Amino acid sequence: MSTVDVVVPCYNYGHYLERCVASILSQRDVDVRVLVIDDASQDNTSEIAAKIALRDGRVRLLRNEKNQGLVKTANAGVIDWASSEYTALISADDALAPGALARATLVMNNHPEAGMTYGMALVVADDVGMTDIEDVRNPNYRVLSGVEFLKRTCEHGCSLASPTALVRTKIQKLVGGYNPEFPHSCDLEMWMRIATRSSIAVLDTTQAYYRWHALNMSKSYIYRATSDLREQLATAKEVSTNWGSGIPEFAKWISAMECRFADQACWMAGLAVERGDLAARMDCLTFARENNSSLWKSASWWRYQVKRIIGKSITRKIRSILRPSQSNYEITLAMFAPFKHGEKFGWWPEPH
Repeated sequence: MSTVDVVVPCYNYGHYLERCVASILSQRDVDVRVLVIDDASQDNTSEIAAKIALRDGRVRLLRNEKNQGLVKTANAGVIDWASSEYTALISADDALAPGALARATLVMNNHPEAGMTYGMALVVADDVGMTDIEDVRNPNYRVLSGVEFLKRTCEHGCSLASPTALVRTKIQKLVGGYNPEFPHSCDLEMWMRIATRSSIAVLDTTQAYYRWHALNMSKSYIYRATSDLREQLATAKEVSTNWGSGIPEFAKWISAMECRFADQACWMAGLAVERGDLAARMDCLTFARENNSSLWKSASWWRYQVKRIIGKSITRKIRSILRPSQSNYEITLAMFAPFKHGEKFGWWPEPH
């Protein structure tokens, strides 16, 4: 039976903790251990975790005396504590689907070249959305080369939800923990590092519930104009320079990524025109120019120029006609956080 260590960092998510840990302890055909790390929460996280640990010896509680943030807290689990064959990190507000660990370990046991596996996530708002999901015994899956995974990531961004990822512990130790230089893309940066050293397996089944709500750490971050784009780009460059130097295509992928992000920044600049937000508009344009010296040739640049010339009022009137049901805020959300409650999230690579 495969062994799995699951790290559950928790900061003020005590009200979600029971559901999360229960979903881990109920996994079939695996031997699991759970470490709940309370990052100096101000709610009753430690009290709830202590009660869970008292009921089940597979659960241990570690409490930070001072708030350490996600990266340090996660590394205390996946690097300092984990020692089983496989390691997973699951936020306390998420949960595993029935049979998720059995499916993932089955695939990885059959494919020792795979350093990580992931699957689909069902996006939910609350526990009501965590409906019963079939426990698939013979999952459909594919094993990608690390190069395929890296190419897809550079071309389309993050294509998986973190609670679905299971990492081979020896690979985790090899590439190291989460990088504090990338507080909002540290999971993506680590997965890309893993892809430079191993294959990545993908399960075409729902492996976890991903909770998308007002308190998600990434939700507020994505509205800080270009900050998300800057960190994603810096993440790819970091991996390319320090881990992917033997992959000649990496430079081409990053160049295409820069042009794509420049287009997105022009689009955001147009939204800033509608809001009358001069500071955000200039920040977006600066970022776009930094990453595409031929920006003036792009359609996105000229669409922005049209909005700038006709001004805020007319631009808003045109949008209200073309997209009467969508606000400026909702359009931004759809672009940067394509999560809709009740839908599945994750990239399933179609056969070539």
